[in-house]
Formats: sequence, structure tokens, C-alpha cells
Amino acid sequence: MPFERLSVFSGEIFYETDILRRIIKVSGGTERVLEYSAEELIGRTIDSLYKYPSVRTAVEDSLFREGLAEEVAVTLVTRTGQEVNATESVFIIRDSVGKAAGFEGIIRKVNCPDYTSFSGGSGYQKVLQNVIDSLPAAVCWKDKNLRYTGCNRSFLDLAGVHSSEMIIGRMDENLFHDEEYDRFSKGDREIAAGRCSSYNYVETVYINTTGEFRWFDITKTAVRNERGVFAGIVSIHDDITTWVNAELGIQNRLWFEQQIMEISAGFINLSAEGVDSGINSALEKIGTFVDAERCCVFSMDKDSMKASITHEWTAPGVPSLMNRMKSVSLLNMELLSEKLADREIINITSLSGYKKCSEYERDYLNSMGVKSLIIVPMIKEGKSIGFMTFSSLEKEREWDDDIVSLLTIVSEILVNVLDRKYMQEELMELYSLMEDKVRLEVERNMEHKKLLIQQSKLAAMGEMLGNIAHQWRQPLNALNLSFFELKYIKDSGELTDDKLRDILDRVNALIQQMSATVDDFRNFFRENKEQTEFLLADCVRKALYLVQAFFEEHRITVDLRVDSELTVMGYPGELAQVFLNILNNAKDALSEKNIAEPHVLARVFYENGRAVAEIEDNAGGIEEDLLERIFEPYFTTKPEGKGTGIGLYMSKMIVENSMPGRLYVRNTDKGACFRIELPSLQQ
Repeated sequence: MPFERLSVFSGEIFYETDILRRIIKVSGGTERVLEYSAEELIGRTIDSLYKYPSVRTAVEDSLFREGLAEEVAVTLVTRTGQEVNATESVFIIRDSVGKAAGFEGIIRKVNCPDYTSFSGGSGYQKVLQNVIDSLPAAVCWKDKNLRYTGCNRSFLDLAGVHSSEMIIGRMDENLFHDEEYDRFSKGDREIAAGRCSSYNYVETVYINTTGEFRWFDITKTAVRNERGVFAGIVSIHDDITTWVNAELGIQNRLWFEQQIMEISAGFINLSAEGVDSGINSALEKIGTFVDAERCCVFSMDKDSMKASITHEWTAPGVPSLMNRMKSVSLLNMELLSEKLADREIINITSLSGYKKCSEYERDYLNSMGVKSLIIVPMIKEGKSIGFMTFSSLEKEREWDDDIVSLLTIVSEILVNVLDRKYMQEELMELYSLMEDKVRLEVERNMEHKKLLIQQSKLAAMGEMLGNIAHQWRQPLNALNLSFFELKYIKDSGELTDDKLRDILDRVNALIQQMSATVDDFRNFFRENKEQTEFLLADCVRKALYLVQAFFEEHRITVDLRVDSELTVMGYPGELAQVFLNILNNAKDALSEKNIAEPHVLARVFYENGRAVAEIEDNAGGIEEDLLERIFEPYFTTKPEGKGTGIGLYMSKMIVENSMPGRLYVRNTDKGACFRIELPSLQQ
């Protein structure tokens, strides 16, 4: 029998209501439990099914007040007027902005016994009392007037009394103050009045004897005599603190991992100027989570002789160390120097009891008020280049291994971020030396043109220079390889005029390409650009020539097929840049996927009045769900740190906004095929 048909025999009902408690969805054993079909319940208020609707109202009030769902015992009324004992769990449904939009719940039919009773003589009762006393859960029982008639030892500890004689025969209002009275009597009157047969809830309790908060799962059940008449209540207080703490620990770890992912994502498109504030913000998040009052980032000099604080977050009221620790000698820091050299973490849970550090180090840390401390090395290329510190100043505390391992991830993130910042600063310094004509032209264009994202004005010269740097990266690598090749051939004594001329020609071509890149970018952002007639195949050949060295390095073969020399109108420099972007992406895809016989096919042909250029690789293609996003700004399929996501976006802008033409991509049986269509001047 299908599962859908089996569900009608279930003793469970699943429902969903709107905010006015009107049923909008219901499934499960509605006919078995309530004698109604699911269709008959749609549109009815959930309250109409209860014998005591006030119980439902109280549960919803508790949900809105405390935010926790409770399982409660309820009495339902069937179509024929029969009463059904059940338990119900209710949850709030919230919309996208967090506003309550309705409720969902599960109703479970329960088979309550007609009575619960104890039997036997005094010897039996004594044995039973000993058994109950041995239970870890706190247990007590009351008569029909809600007076205590007995309890076990765990309940005495929970109630803070020494012997059962202090509570037997007395009521909660005679024993406890208001807060404790509400806790010990919760649900009693509903059970005594017959509005429910049992009551269950979870709460936190402050234990006076130990000075700690504990979590309890509390269940109260009606006791009936042999005639089925209500005789009292049994309450079981089950300590679930260990389980709750474990659950909270998992939730805290998941939250911290989420924070780390958000911190990492926040640095992706951050400019060099924003890195420092981003790191300080990250330190605040992490320090708050790990319960530290001071978090610092230190950098070390090349000889690891001195350390300087570069970033810091302190809790309110905690003094800063920025001025005090601008340059700290590590010569007398024996433990710190040793651990950093070995790339090890230092975890000091109690400075007063930590014997491994030297007296100098202990006095130094004491002078800063440190009681507990974690030092995490920041490692680059197998060497510690700095370290992070997390200090507890108010009390001694212990950080578990999970926290320490997560802090090492944070350390790796900050190393990468700072490394990128220093590289950006070096690039900025390099490009600041460019000739005045280019710099002034870029500044002028930056004030009037849009860059990459629509309706976003150029904000700073650094954005433009960053784009140029993106296009210069591979030519610079090629220049470096060419110079290395020249030195190698010279040292080996095999340098001839022909080899020298060949290398110099390549270097000159790369330099011309880099110079042309600046002009291309400058022209791209200039409003009055002059279009010229040019051969489409020449642009493809130029781009293939410029990437020839990289393709040879990665053993990528190229097949250029030119069916006809087609003339188009446009900007040959910009179009060559488009082909460069596509070819570089093909090279990266072939290398990352480790294709055995990497190959690129470039075609130029005439089709339906259009000049068409296609570049196809055999790297297996692009995932189908990414094809529509491949031209979005800042979207990249490359690993983190290896792509900016602007190359294809700019390529599409050049082809479709400046030429005009069309650029799109499709997957073939071999790989990705990028197609450029332009109006042809030949008919």
C-alpha cells in the first residue's frame, strides 16, 4: 500500500494554520483520530478541535514570549463528541522579514492508562522509595489538593531542602517564593482541573548549592486510583544539561564557522585601504565569541628579532597596546621564539600556573594583566611571519581544541589578506611611477566614466590600475621567464645572436602588449573613440601570438582555421583584449582539469551576413547552471585567489556595447565554445 494511503491510519496529525489559527494544510490520520476528513478541517480554526481552547492560547503566548516550542498534553473532541487524549508540539511560522505568519504543529494521539497506583505493604513501599531515591532524575508526587506526599533525594537537592519532612503535607505556595512557586507548580492546576492528563516543558534552574544553571525536562502526569478518579500528580525533573550543553557547543561551532566564512567572504572584494578596518572588525567578532578581552595581530621582521602590533581589538574599558608595542624585542622571549620557530600554538590556560615560560615572559604578560592567553602563529611559505594573540584579562579560562583549530583557520585567512594587501600596495607604488600623461588621462577618465558595474562612477585611480594589473600579470610572468631563459642560455654558453634576437623580439612584443593594454583600457573608458576597419583574423592571430609562450609551457596545441579574410568595423585593440581573455581562460581550464592532450580550436568564418570568430577548448565545458552567470561581474569559476571575475564581463561590454556585436558561450561535446559575431563589411 502506498505511503500516502498508510498515513491515514497514523495516530499523528500534521497541520499548518495562518496567524488567525485557521487551518490551511492538514495531513495524517485525521479520520482515525478526529473522525474528520482532511478536506473538512480546511478553513476551521484549530481552537474548535480542543475541549479546553485556553490551553492552546497559553502555549502560543509562551511561544511568542520565550521563543521555545513546548510539547503539551491536550484533550481533543471528535466529530461524535468523544474526548481524545493527545500531545501537541507547536511552532511559529515566520515570513522573510521574521514576522509571525502562522503556526505549524504535530498532534499525537496517546493511550493514557485509566489509573496509576502504587500497591503493596510498607516493606514494598520502602523498597520502592529506595529505588526512586536511586534515580538521577528529581521525582515528587502530590495529592489531589496539590500537597506534597513524597519525593526522592534528587528532588530535595533541587528544591534546596534537607529532608522530605520539610515538604510533605505542604503546598508550593507555603514553601517557595514567587519565582520558585511558579516553577514547581507550573501545569499542576491544568492537570488537577482535568484540562489535560499530562504536562511537559523545559526550563533552566539556578542551583543554589552549586551556583550554576541547569536545564531540566519536566513531565507531570495525573495519578488516578483504582476507580479512575484523580488522586494526585507525579512530577519527573530530568536533568538534560549535558545534552543541552553539547547541543549548544555544536551550535556555537557552527556559528563560529559561519562567522569565519563571512569574514573570509568579506575580504574578497575589499580594497587595500579597507583591509585594516576589515581585520579589526574580524578581531572584534572572534574576540567576542572566544570570550577574550584583547585580540592582536603582530608582524615580525625578517630575522624574527622584533615584533610589532599592526591590528588590535579590545573590549570596552581595556587599554590599548598599540603605542606600547610598536617594536618589541623577542630576544628574551624564549618560549615565544621557540614556538614560533616551530610553528606551534601556545595555549596558556593559567599564567600563574604555567611553568614553561621564562620569568621575563611571565612578568611581561603580568604587566599587561593577562590571565589566560592563546598565541597562534601566522605562517607563510612554511615560516612564521607574525602571530595572533587572544587574551583573557578578567578571569582564567580554557579554550578547547575546536576553538584553537578554528583560530588557526582565521590566522590563514589573515595571512592571505595581508599578503594581498602588501601586493596591492606594491602595485600601487609601482604604477604611481608611470608617466604623467597616462596618469593624468586615467584620472580624467576616472571622473567621468562608468567602470564595470552600471551606474557606479569611478571612485579611485586604484580601481583602474587594478584592472591593468589583472591584464599585466601574465605578460610580467612571461617577461620574467624570458629573462630567466636568457640568463640560463648565457650561463650555459649557448647564447647565439639568433637566440638573443628571438628572446629580445619576444620581450619587445610583451612590452608592446603591456603598453597597448594601458592604451586599450584608456580608450575603453574614453567617450569619443574612433572606429577603424580591420581584419577579424588579424585580431585572432595577434592574441594567439601573445599567448604563444604560455600555451607552449602548458603543452596546449592550437589549430587556427580562417575560412575568409573578413573586414569589420570597430576597435581592434579592445577586440584583441577579448580574445586574450578567452584564450587565457581556456588555458586555465585545461591546466586545472589536467587534460591529457590540451587543444584549442580558433575559427574565423562568414555566416548570414556576420563575421564570426569561435574559440573552442577540450576542457569538458562549463557546468550548465553556471553558463548564464559566466559574464556577470565578479563571478568566476576559478579557485579562490586565481580569478577576479571581471575579464569576461569586460569582454562582453566591449563586444556588445562598443562594437556592436554579440558574445556568448555554449558547451560542445569537447568543451566550452566562445562565439563572437560582428557585422561584416563584406556582403
